[in-house]
Amino acid sequence: MKRTNFIIGILICLLIGNAQESPKKIKDDESVAVLAVVQKKLKTIQTAEIKFSLRTEKDNKTMDIIKGNLWLKGDKYKLQVPAQHIYCDSVNVWSYLPNQNEVSISPYDPSDEENAINPIKLINNYKKYYRSVFVRETTEKGLITQIIDLYPLQKSSFFKVRLVIDKNKSEILRISISEYNGYTYTYGFDTFIKNPKLNNSLFVFNPNQYKDIEVIDMR
Repeated sequence: MKRTNFIIGILICLLIGNAQESPKKIKDDESVAVLAVVQKKLKTIQTAEIKFSLRTEKDNKTMDIIKGNLWLKGDKYKLQVPAQHIYCDSVNVWSYLPNQNEVSISPYDPSDEENAINPIKLINNYKKYYRSVFVRETTEKGLITQIIDLYPLQKSSFFKVRLVIDKNKSEILRISISEYNGYTYTYGFDTFIKNPKLNNSLFVFNPNQYKDIEVIDMR
């Protein structure tokens, strides 16, 4: 469940072409222009409620598909997948494992790649952490899509983040994370509700609501 802590977000963005310098320069410029439009739309979003699908692949074979929910409000987030619920109130992070009835608590570190779960922050701050490259424009299920890859500028467990963007809406359809160990994790956004009203209590885990829960406090 480690990579479920991405988005994306991280959260939460590549290169097919020849080695000539001038085409590469054009591709780089195009990726920046595309992401600038996406950024402009994302900056209007203060909160979000997202339903997503996470597909895990290794050597181009699907290993697992799970459904999840994500709520975002600034640095606060709540991630819920069947095996793990993660709460972050921008001060602490609670990771609850329902099957073990166990929760671990740690301080929130926005620089930790495990907290790159926020796709809004990923795009708004991508230049600080990634080099972007425009890959190609294609058609998918009747939609014109643009594919952009992000390469981390610092050492990381993954070497590439791929964004698939709806060109007409300038909205992200999918985010894929490719790791050095051969695994690829793809987040598809099934629904993306913009600016819902979210109470701050949503992002705080209350152990008192769980009988006989084991609490591991690492703060």
